[in-house]
Amino acid sequence: MKRLEVGKTLVARRISDELSVSLDTIRRDFIALEKQGVLKRVKGGAIPVAKPLSPVVDRLREVPDWLVKAEVVFQDLLSEHPSLFLDGGTSVLFFARHLPVGYGGLVITPSPLIASILLEKRIETLLVGGTLRPLGGIATGAEAIRTLSRSRADMAVLGTCGLDPDFGLSADDPEEAAVKQIMAENADRVVVLAPADKLDEKSAHQVIPCADMDVLITSASPDMTTVYDAFEIEVHHV
Repeated sequence: MKRLEVGKTLVARRISDELSVSLDTIRRDFIALEKQGVLKRVKGGAIPVAKPLSPVVDRLREVPDWLVKAEVVFQDLLSEHPSLFLDGGTSVLFFARHLPVGYGGLVITPSPLIASILLEKRIETLLVGGTLRPLGGIATGAEAIRTLSRSRADMAVLGTCGLDPDFGLSADDPEEAAVKQIMAENADRVVVLAPADKLDEKSAHQVIPCADMDVLITSASPDMTTVYDAFEIEVHHV
């Protein structure tokens, strides 16, 4: 239970070895706990139940601890100063905070929160206008889609509401899903930031299929991401 409370993935075989009990016993326990709403079973183990997403303004003080270990991955992705589409949400906000001062690539973002961070870092930024949506704090609607459809970037960095091998990357808000989709379509590479509890989850609105993803940065265990090998996605476990 303590591992679930801190957001850790439970790997059935590992727990079976630790407790010296059979895998069948662990599976039965997982089934019972899933019925209680404590966890969600996935292939090879279980993950904490995802909590309903709150507006981004209520999550500004949250630090996605799982991404702290991703700094080296960020540095490699940014080594050639690619132009960027940056999505909204706390994970992409964390990514933006790790861009170096004076970063040489153009950043295009529908998030005023991210744009303000980039302004302090003296990074050339195009802030996309439109109607702000509360969940991800990004501009949406016809104006945002029109601007993004006429833009391109080397890389799009997207947050995650849900990621499922069959349904792909998904979002809770239909307007935000449309903005994320156009950024992905107009980028040469798509980078997805996904904590373990977002894997094997389907939000209401598809953004892109897994075949359109290039890089996945996740706190999930390797056992949970083997299914994505078929899509030739570059997976970084942090």
